[in-house]
Amino acid sequence: MKCLHICNDFSKSKVHKNLYSQLDNLGLEQIIFNPIRKNTPLGNNSFDFKTANSKIIYSKMLKKYHRILFRKKINFLFNELDSKYDLASIDITHATTLFSDGAIALKIYKKYKIPYIVAARGTDISLFFKYRPDLIFLLKEILLNASKIIFISAALNRTFLNHPSIKSIKSRLLSKILVIGNGIDNFWLSNLKQQAKLKPNKILYIGRFDGNKNTLSLIEGVLKLKSEFPDLKLDLVGFGGGNEERVIELSNQHNDFIQYHGAIHDKEELQKVYLSNHIFAMPSHSETFGLVYLEALSQGLPILCSKNQGVDGSLEAKIGEFVNPKSIDSISEGLRNLITEYNSYELSKIDFSLFYWENIANTYMELFSKASQG
Repeated sequence: MKCLHICNDFSKSKVHKNLYSQLDNLGLEQIIFNPIRKNTPLGNNSFDFKTANSKIIYSKMLKKYHRILFRKKINFLFNELDSKYDLASIDITHATTLFSDGAIALKIYKKYKIPYIVAARGTDISLFFKYRPDLIFLLKEILLNASKIIFISAALNRTFLNHPSIKSIKSRLLSKILVIGNGIDNFWLSNLKQQAKLKPNKILYIGRFDGNKNTLSLIEGVLKLKSEFPDLKLDLVGFGGGNEERVIELSNQHNDFIQYHGAIHDKEELQKVYLSNHIFAMPSHSETFGLVYLEALSQGLPILCSKNQGVDGSLEAKIGEFVNPKSIDSISEGLRNLITEYNSYELSKIDFSLFYWENIANTYMELFSKASQG
C-alpha cells in the first residue's frame, strides 16, 4: 500500500514526523508532500525511511498572494505535486488539514479517483470558519467526498459539528467521523508519575507567549487569587510570541511569586520543572490537542484547559478544570477549584497506552487499509 500525506506543517511540527516514522516502521510506503513558504525550515523533521521508495517532496515556494487567493494556491500546489509524482500510483491520500490539504486531496480524487482521509485541526475551525466563509461550499465538498474524517480531539469534533455552516450536512458526516488523538514522546510514558497528595501552591505554564496561548490572562487570574492564597507561585517556561516582553516585565514586577525560566528543551530538565510544580495551566483560545497537557498529566499534574479546546472531552477521568479563556474570573475560578479540590482529580485512571505513537500508527494503518479498499 502506498500513502500520500499532504502536510502543510510537516517541517514545523514533530507530530507528523512521529506518526510517519512509526508508519515507516510498519512497512508503509509513504510520499510526504510539504508545501513551502518563505519561513519554512526546509528539511526540518526529515528522517531516513526504512521502507523502500518512501520520500519527501517539497513544493516550489508559495507566493505572498497565495495567502489570499486560496484557489490559486491549491491549483499551484496540485500542479506541483502532479508534475513531480505519479499520483495514479497512490492507494490512499491523507490530508492533515481540512481546508489547505483537504482541497488538494479533493482535486486528486476528482482526477485520479484516489480515496482520501482528511483531518481537522484547530486552525481549520478558528481561522478558516471565521475569516473564509467563501470557502464553506468547498469545505462541504471536501467532507462529503472524504472516506473518513479525523478529529484530533473530542473537543474539536464537538465544536465543528455544532457550527452553523455544517448543520445541513451533519447527518451525512457522522458515520465518517473518528477521533484519533496525538501521541506523546516515549520519555514521558516511560517516566509516569503519580499525583502527589499535598496542599498545592505551585502553578506551571509551558508554551509560547502569544495571544492565543493567553499567558497574560493566566497571570491576571493568578494575581486575582494572591490575596486568597498568599503562598501561590507561578512558573513560566517558554519563549517567543508577541507577549513575551510583557510576560518578562510582569515576572520582574512580581518576582516574589512569578518566575520566568525561558526555554527548556532538555526533557530531563523539563521533567524536574514539572515535578517541582503541582498544577499545569494553559488557557489557550484555540488548541488542536495540546501535547503539553498530556505531558503534565503524565507527571502527576492536574490541568487547567479551555472549554472545547485541547484535551477537553478526550479522557473520561476527572483530570482538571475547563474554563472560558476570555474570562479572567473563569480562569481564577478554575485555578481555585484545582487548589481547593486537588485530591479529587483522577489522574491514576488515565490509560496512557492511548498515547503511544506505535499504537496510534497501528490505528492509522488499519484505517488507510480499509479506505484504500473502498
